[in-house]
Amino acid sequence: MSVQWLVYTSVVTQVVVAVLLLGIARHDAKHFKIRNKDVLVLLALYLPAQGLLFFPALTSDLFAGVLLFALGFTMWLLRSLGAGDAKLMFPLGLHIGYAELATFAAILFVFSVFLYAAIRLAAFSNLQSGLGGKLAQLKHEGRVPYAIPLCVAAVPAILSRAIWTAGA
Repeated sequence: MSVQWLVYTSVVTQVVVAVLLLGIARHDAKHFKIRNKDVLVLLALYLPAQGLLFFPALTSDLFAGVLLFALGFTMWLLRSLGAGDAKLMFPLGLHIGYAELATFAAILFVFSVFLYAAIRLAAFSNLQSGLGGKLAQLKHEGRVPYAIPLCVAAVPAILSRAIWTAGA
């Protein structure tokens, strides 16, 4: 088994993770739920994504996962994040890794501000149908499918890590 095959398989797995995250975001947007099986699949995909490379950053990946989960759990305790979003944070941290946390945080901040502004604007404009109506409804219900910004922010960070892996 050549080293290039291992790197290729790792990169393909990371791309699969990115696609899965977009599916998780879509499901959360429709149902306000993050399925346990999706979180478990993300956890399982970490094994080929980094294990084929002999876990080059296992300690820092675990640190990133625990850090994000601790933040998510704290936000869940404060009722500012759903339990599904909190449980999603650990596998996100594993796949993002410590080196890409800043990328993830920056994109998450920008996307979250944009989403908040869109929800407020839609509610202020009293939109009733289409995407604007859905956003206005989020404001009135007081809940947001936060897997959308989490996953959207994670995808570039994970793909950036995959590119670095391919170049190594």
